Amino acid sequence: MLRAVSVALVGAALFVAGIFVGGHPQDTGLTRLPDGVRSVVLGNSGQDLSAQVLDVLRDRYYRDFDVEAGEQASVDALVESLDDPFTVYLDPDELAALRDRTNGRFQGVGLTVEQRGDQIIVTSVFEGSPAEEAGILPGDRIAVVDGTPVKGQSIEQVVARVRGPAGSTVDLRLVRPGQDERIDVTVERAEIALEVVRSRVERVGGQRVGYLRLTQFTRGAGAELREGIEELGAQGVSGFVLDLRGDPGGLVSEAVAVGSVFLPDDTLIATTEGRRVPRQELRAKGDPLTTVAPLAVLVDGGSASASEIVSGALLDHDCGTIVGTKTFGKALVQSTVALRDGGALKLTTAQYETPDGRDINETGIEPEVEAEDDPETPRDEALDAALAVVAGSR
Repeated sequence: MLRAVSVALVGAALFVAGIFVGGHPQDTGLTRLPDGVRSVVLGNSGQDLSAQVLDVLRDRYYRDFDVEAGEQASVDALVESLDDPFTVYLDPDELAALRDRTNGRFQGVGLTVEQRGDQIIVTSVFEGSPAEEAGILPGDRIAVVDGTPVKGQSIEQVVARVRGPAGSTVDLRLVRPGQDERIDVTVERAEIALEVVRSRVERVGGQRVGYLRLTQFTRGAGAELREGIEELGAQGVSGFVLDLRGDPGGLVSEAVAVGSVFLPDDTLIATTEGRRVPRQELRAKGDPLTTVAPLAVLVDGGSASASEIVSGALLDHDCGTIVGTKTFGKALVQSTVALRDGGALKLTTAQYETPDGRDINETGIEPEVEAEDDPETPRDEALDAALAVVAGSR
């Protein structure tokens, strides 16, 4: 069913991140970090790291766990005992990568990845980046970094090793889907500014459709998306495609900001709740863009967390047609607490539900129109399907 979304078609032309490998950890996580990493005082000044971590978990973790067992464990063992891949200790370098994530600018190779089990998979490659020049493709699995296998390492650990100063190099061994051959590449790192929103006009028959790709829910993503829609509206488009494929999430505040582009003020976007976090409603803020136009939202298995919050809200409020393949299925919220050693604990503090009360954790969101791009063809079949939905030909 084709849905309508509120957008402003203005007269003036306006224009207008887990990892960013080389910039910030991208764990398909939803990081609550609106004003940077918060420092907290944990116990007495002589308290060791494992005791600090245990204190944070006892006070903030979203579900019950074995505190007595944790008291006997090291930091790594304590975090591992939670059986939660999204709760991790970050050393100072990994924390620096997380800070880079929120700013959308970093030094590295220019791609995003997600963790699937014990595998690190490339989800997107930035245009014009060193990664693209090296021939790295979405779907490639990173197996080895600088001679060290990544198996058994967290995504933050892998990212910290891939990122580095501009002009330095990193050796990667990749495994391409459907191929047994390992691909070895040496990539020279560079200064990379993330283009959070990419927009253009697509023509479908006699219609002009606005296309917007949101690559990351970094700080300012909602404002950039709003500006992109206004620019396309000024060009006389008849509808929009919002592409969230491969977008692994980001800041909670930006999920709300993106949802607020399309949904009326105070509309429920999601609810969150944890063991130590009271139930909270995330609601749209401010005025949406105001002229009705069709919207299709493109998703795939790399669309996670904040992407799923937005997709779920638009779906539940009958405000857009979901096109593509099933999303990742991550309905957990992380917070980050700084520790005295210069690192931090990133821990799950809550889980969320869609406006209709659906828990999509580990199940994802099923598209209303199934479509998947065939990488062996020059066309983007999934995009074609979304454009057809907007143009009214499906």
